[in-house]
Amino acid sequence: MKKLTTFFLAFSIIIVSVFTPFSALAENVDMNREAMYEVNEKVYADAYMLINLDDSSFPIIAEKNKDKKKFPTSLTKIATAMVTINNVPDLSAKTKASKGAIMALANTGAQVAGIQVGEELTIEELLYLTMVHSACDACQILGEYVGGTVDNFVQMMNDWAKSLGCENTNFVNPDGLHDDNHYTTPSDMALMTLEALKNETFVRISTTKSIKYKKLTFIHTNFMLDKFHITYYYEYAEGIKTGSTSEAGYCVITKASKDGYNYLAIVMDSPIKKLKGIDTKCSFIDAATLFDWAFDSLKYSTVIRKNDLVTEIPVNNGKDADTVQLVSKEDITTLVPSSLDSSAVIVKPIDPPDALEAPITKGEEICKAEIIYANKVIATTKLVAAKTVELSAFLKIFNAVKSFFGNKVVLAILLILIAFAIIYIIVFANKLKKEKQRIAQKRRRQQELDEQLNNRNDYIEPPRRR
Repeated sequence: MKKLTTFFLAFSIIIVSVFTPFSALAENVDMNREAMYEVNEKVYADAYMLINLDDSSFPIIAEKNKDKKKFPTSLTKIATAMVTINNVPDLSAKTKASKGAIMALANTGAQVAGIQVGEELTIEELLYLTMVHSACDACQILGEYVGGTVDNFVQMMNDWAKSLGCENTNFVNPDGLHDDNHYTTPSDMALMTLEALKNETFVRISTTKSIKYKKLTFIHTNFMLDKFHITYYYEYAEGIKTGSTSEAGYCVITKASKDGYNYLAIVMDSPIKKLKGIDTKCSFIDAATLFDWAFDSLKYSTVIRKNDLVTEIPVNNGKDADTVQLVSKEDITTLVPSSLDSSAVIVKPIDPPDALEAPITKGEEICKAEIIYANKVIATTKLVAAKTVELSAFLKIFNAVKSFFGNKVVLAILLILIAFAIIYIIVFANKLKKEKQRIAQKRRRQQELDEQLNNRNDYIEPPRRR
């Protein structure tokens, strides 16, 4: 039995140690949080998100309709690439283009690389064509190679999305061609992209600005990377994927880095607008607007310092102390407006206890606090005890007794016992009184009998001896 118990405990420890890091990582990415700020610039897209990549919890800096159902169009290829990378150990492996893969796109108007039936390419080449040129024929070939069939591959894509916590995504193809049942949300696309950015192979391929295929040069469909697209070029942009259909509008997911600040923009359902007399794809304009707003308006600043006093909590049974101060466990540095007024920052404890029980150790974590600016939660901090409060044995006993007798149930029982005692005393007193009366009456009768005997004249002397 002992051996079985030991084995069970060891097995449990192994399971916990293996799975805890992945659980913690998943918990870090929470797309249900509110955005920290609101963009005060014109953004044309119906839905967008701007995410801070410098914080491991990936805070949402700004958003609009992040949970609204949208058609992802070729943003789908992010999932296509990641399912391929995750399931093909050797990207130099080769495969041939089948007739089914090529003919699946006939008369669809899909963007293709012109791959011929029977042509042999490496998986890596197909990934570059998928992510840089957005080639739908490359997606079909990858689907057949990785999944056995395209339908199986699409199921793998959906399974991967669900494993990341994407609850509002459904893929029906690997290339993003329109289908009413092929949908997602900006927040789900953010989860998929953040996961993809952890993969070095994905980053290398998705940020490549141009590739050569046969005698052709394909530039990245994200025109923000291309200096020759003057209207769209954005010098700080890097990758990742674009997409557009008449139903989905214009979409782009891209990141930008400047002066040590790194952001991810998800722009979906943006229109074409005539800007400065030119028909302009506003997805690129929107992404640049979001980046510029963040780079120009936000900066890292310490909003609370270690040991800053936040609140004070009563302490029960404390020796020489009936309260303890709660202070910030550490410095909290986060993105704030460049013109931040520190006096406008509010630190609000989250569910603080009504009272604490001594003993309390200095540095002991008590609760958390929200750091609020302009009615938005911009960060959280842990609150700890500022000093040690020792236990008073006398107060503990006194308060325990006080608490015991202050308990309603105990009080009710005591009242019942007292009532019974009073009733008993009354009954006993009545009984005693009656007994006294009975004894007194008996004595009176005895006295009467004695008096009667004393008053009688028929006394006869006892006979004398002769």
